[in-house]
Amino acid sequence: MHCHSNFSDGIYSPEELLELAQQEGLKLFSITDHDTIEGANVAEKMSNNYSFAYLTGIELSARHEQTKIEILGYNFDSTNARLHERMMFLQEKRSERIFKILGKLNEMNLDVTYDDILKQIGSGVSPGRPHLARAMIEKKIVKTINEAFEKYIGNEKPAYVQRETITPQEAIDLILSGNGTAVLPHPLLVEGENLQKLEEYLELLLSWKLKGIEVYYNYDHIPSFLSKRQINSGIKFLIKYCKKNDLLITGGTDFHGESGKLGSIFIPREEIENIFSYFNL
Repeated sequence: MHCHSNFSDGIYSPEELLELAQQEGLKLFSITDHDTIEGANVAEKMSNNYSFAYLTGIELSARHEQTKIEILGYNFDSTNARLHERMMFLQEKRSERIFKILGKLNEMNLDVTYDDILKQIGSGVSPGRPHLARAMIEKKIVKTINEAFEKYIGNEKPAYVQRETITPQEAIDLILSGNGTAVLPHPLLVEGENLQKLEEYLELLLSWKLKGIEVYYNYDHIPSFLSKRQINSGIKFLIKYCKKNDLLITGGTDFHGESGKLGSIFIPREEIENIFSYFNL
């Protein structure tokens, strides 16, 4: 329920991802590209050819004050005019940010151009830092995406630029305006060290009509400040919180293609059944 195609910052096309989902024997699949539904719409048109259920999805860029709190949306009306208008805004801000980061890298005498990034973006409409990281690998500035983030473009690194986004409240409202379901992705990346602070954020999101939390997530696929103990205690806290507040429990790999395996995150059968029931699949 969390996967990116080459219409945002993944490396596989929607068609290739559908084939992968079939090969892995998935029962439910959703492409949740950053700030665009073009790839998701391509997959939806083809999804009847496969044995799994398919949900239209998106991951909207959002920030509450200085905290990054993205929002996943599922099963919404993809023709919703309000959603399309705000997606265009977010895509423009993504492009602006890339140019600013490029400027900083060039000031550091690192030879990366927008043409280099365009080669990585391809058919995508939502340029992001992974595209830039891949361009830096091709130019032999770094060897891995993680190295690019850790040395240059990650948060608080020399070439970091904060991107203008919408708020989580607006993101949830946009999903609701299309009769969709809003879910919080990778909650322990929002705040995993202080569960009391995380609960404060969750209370805010609930007041804005958040309907679910991505409790099961592939925290191993990114450099994480969290220990195994923190992740395990965070998951236990989130399960308890979801049960208490009657929230949908979901899971996802956040698959981009470079590493990991599509659908590799374990989700208890009970929660899978709840997801199918919730979406009438």
